[in-house]
Amino acid sequence: MGNENGPRRTIRVKTRVRRAWAAYLELSNTTEWIERKLWAPLDAFGLTREEFRLLVTLYRDGPLSVTDAAEKLARVRQNLHATIHRVEEFGWVRRKVSTLPPANTDEKRLPKWRRGRPRKGRRVSRVSLTPEGRRLIGNVLPKQEHIVKSLMHGLNSTEIDSLVRICRKLRESILFPFWKEMMRQRQEFDASPEAELVAPVEEE
Repeated sequence: MGNENGPRRTIRVKTRVRRAWAAYLELSNTTEWIERKLWAPLDAFGLTREEFRLLVTLYRDGPLSVTDAAEKLARVRQNLHATIHRVEEFGWVRRKVSTLPPANTDEKRLPKWRRGRPRKGRRVSRVSLTPEGRRLIGNVLPKQEHIVKSLMHGLNSTEIDSLVRICRKLRESILFPFWKEMMRQRQEFDASPEAELVAPVEEE
């Protein structure tokens, strides 16, 4: 019996690998097909996919800090700066720097030379749509939504809900634990007194 378990286990593993690879190919091919249909029309508006996603997020959620926008878009903050800079040059977004209240920290945890002195909170850059950007995305978004509806016409509501659930489960099982850990460490650092001693403006 012990000798039979080894070959059977090998067969099960190989079968699972083949299924996973077949699912990956289907997912990859479908993603590329959808992207060709969905993103090509953006060229007529001079928009890249990253720029469009940023504008839609700001359109729906309102002004966001760079950190919050990066989290919603699942982007690295440093890479998002380039996208923000491009749409800012086009006049579609603006950045405004504000100062947060200082962290509530016990004076004893601060260096001696910092104790008893006025403290300032971290400066944060918030990104928002300009009127021009709002008009642009208000014109582009309905057209993209119509394309998405056409692409999904072959699925019923239950199948669409299942697709959303499976995609989220796949992302969360692979990427989100690492992303959440990074964000948790960042939040802990922002709340620490050491955060006041580093670069003051988030987007610089």
